[in-house]
Amino acid sequence: MVEAAIELVAKQGWDAVTTRQIADSAGVNQALIHYHFGSKERLLHAAFDRAVRGMFMEPVTAMIQAPTLAEGAAGLVRALRELDESVPEVLFGFEALSRSARDETIRTALAELLTELRGIVAERIEEGQRTGSVRRDLDPVGTATALGALFDGLGFHFLVDRRIDVERTAAAVQALLTPPSADPSTREEAGH
Repeated sequence: MVEAAIELVAKQGWDAVTTRQIADSAGVNQALIHYHFGSKERLLHAAFDRAVRGMFMEPVTAMIQAPTLAEGAAGLVRALRELDESVPEVLFGFEALSRSARDETIRTALAELLTELRGIVAERIEEGQRTGSVRRDLDPVGTATALGALFDGLGFHFLVDRRIDVERTAAAVQALLTPPSADPSTREEAGH
């Protein structure tokens, strides 16, 4: 039922979908939706948890598991370029983000998810600062917040404008986090 809801919201929009359509698509009786979820809104909130958590958590996990945060951030930029607006979870995610302006439950769930992700990234920034792979002059919490907003915006830009040079963008994001002493171009210049 949740998967059917994600696919239908992606095709039709949040408000246009009915429980009858979801039930038909899932091959279940409409009463089953009300039994398990109580309402269409609660089913769509469950769909939000599945679709949006995965859409946000997977790339952040890949980023923080990279050898350095700077490399991971550049990799996340490249991964964002691969966002495909025909994938139901991506379209559902955009519908849910838009819906968060009017739906307190979605806004709260999204705020909690973003807070969790910022905390994970801030911890990785602190770890990188201890090992010397992240600039020490960065505030971990502020930088995690800025990175989150940067990635959200880049995802939107990449979906709208396929002409963006991904490699230049990835290099710029990587440079934002890399300490000058770890930047190969800085070491070459220092040697000349």
